[in-house]
Amino acid sequence: MNILLLNAGSSSLKATLMESDDAKVVARGLADWAGDVTHYEYAGPDGKGRSEQVPWKGHAEAVQRFVSDLMHAEPVALHETSEIAAVGHRVVHGGEFTSSMRITAETRSRLTALADLAPLHNPPSLETLAAAEAELPNVPHVAVFDTAFHATLPPEAYTYPIPARWTRDWGIRRFGFHGLSHAYCARRAAEMLKQSADELRLVICHLGHGCSASAVRGGRSIETTMGFTPLEGLMMATRSGSVDPSIVLHVQQHHGLTAEQVESALNRESGLLGVSGISADMRQVQAAAKADHDQARLALGIYTYRVRQAIGALAVTMGGIEALVFTAGVGEHAWEVRKDICSGLECLGLELDVRANASCSPDMDVAKPGSPGRILVISTREDVTMLREVIQVLDGNW
Repeated sequence: MNILLLNAGSSSLKATLMESDDAKVVARGLADWAGDVTHYEYAGPDGKGRSEQVPWKGHAEAVQRFVSDLMHAEPVALHETSEIAAVGHRVVHGGEFTSSMRITAETRSRLTALADLAPLHNPPSLETLAAAEAELPNVPHVAVFDTAFHATLPPEAYTYPIPARWTRDWGIRRFGFHGLSHAYCARRAAEMLKQSADELRLVICHLGHGCSASAVRGGRSIETTMGFTPLEGLMMATRSGSVDPSIVLHVQQHHGLTAEQVESALNRESGLLGVSGISADMRQVQAAAKADHDQARLALGIYTYRVRQAIGALAVTMGGIEALVFTAGVGEHAWEVRKDICSGLECLGLELDVRANASCSPDMDVAKPGSPGRILVISTREDVTMLREVIQVLDGNW
């Protein structure tokens, strides 16, 4: 059974054709778009295939190209589009949707209304959905929400201390994001530790272009750093994370910024980019810091401080921690960032093995052998979570 999975980012798109049965999951065709270059990598079950680069022209054309190439690209080549049984779409902000859903006209309308809550991500998801429905009109399309994993947050965690009518009448609350990644890592951590998820208290740090941390107890999210939108919480590549809301009022009232200018600044001009003045790319910021660039060093200091602070708060929320998980681009590959974050976490029983950390490749435990708590580096697989969700939603109703 072939299921096409589309994971749209603000300026990227990951497309995967997954072949699934009860025994295994195989990625038959892969494409990864980012920025100005499209990088295709077609791979069969043996991992062999071909790759090429073509100009990036947006989400819709990327979908069209990928579906077309699936009909011709060896070793993936399908005989006809009817061999694709379903399409799964990652949607960052699901609002009040608490589980994955088959897409209907009503669902699409409700998703369109949520676009302003995740301005960097939901519009590209809607563009990708429209293109996929045009290319594959006769198969079921399923929306898989990044917010759904955090639907288990208790009221004290998801309710803001604001006028009750705002929450009651306008639906303002904390949602949480990166749920597909957090869900996968919670399951994978239990496998690596050879323990039931019910027995574990995990803090999961998804550190990529966007960053969030979650407290997962018994396999369920009970707290997370992102909130009403993906802007709250940790410092990120171009997003500020949490700031005093009076800053927004101040720059509007005293410096003449419009709401649109503030929204753009906090989402696109802040974080690593805003503080360093160099780049939103962690690798470039690290290189500048090593070359004694003061603002780059400050950016790294703020970044690691805020993650470490969040880990402490999330661990206390659960009353303890069995394992800390690092995942996503920075979490999986930036060993020096992991080292700086873990400095001081010994008070939580998290003791980093510096050598193991510096040489690790996911999936790996990088805590000292005698550390009471484990420190795991896990390669996140949002596509696997998406696949499970699509199959569960359709459950034979193809």
